[in-house]
Amino acid sequence: MSQGDSSERRLLTRKELARELRRQAYERAKKQRAKDPRVIAMKEAAKVRRREAYQKAKAQRQTAAAAAKCAAKQEHRVKTTEARAARDNELMKLIAFTAKGSTAQN
Repeated sequence: MSQGDSSERRLLTRKELARELRRQAYERAKKQRAKDPRVIAMKEAAKVRRREAYQKAKAQRQTAAAAAKCAAKQEHRVKTTEARAARDNELMKLIAFTAKGSTAQN
């Protein structure tokens, strides 16, 4: 026998035959699952749950980001107000010092 003949009609060992049968059974089951309405419904329900969970997480992230932004703005306002008050206080001291007497000591 030549190699051409052996590749056309080769005898499978029991191990290879079992592997081939398992693969064929897997393929048949896969095709059956693809057409099964229960499996399709389960996949669709899982898809819907996944989308809902994503939307919920997204909304929570947006809420947290908005709250953080608001807190940062408030903190900035407080710091700006304090700095402005300190500058105004220094300015008032200078005005009071120079207004008491006309001898401006700088």
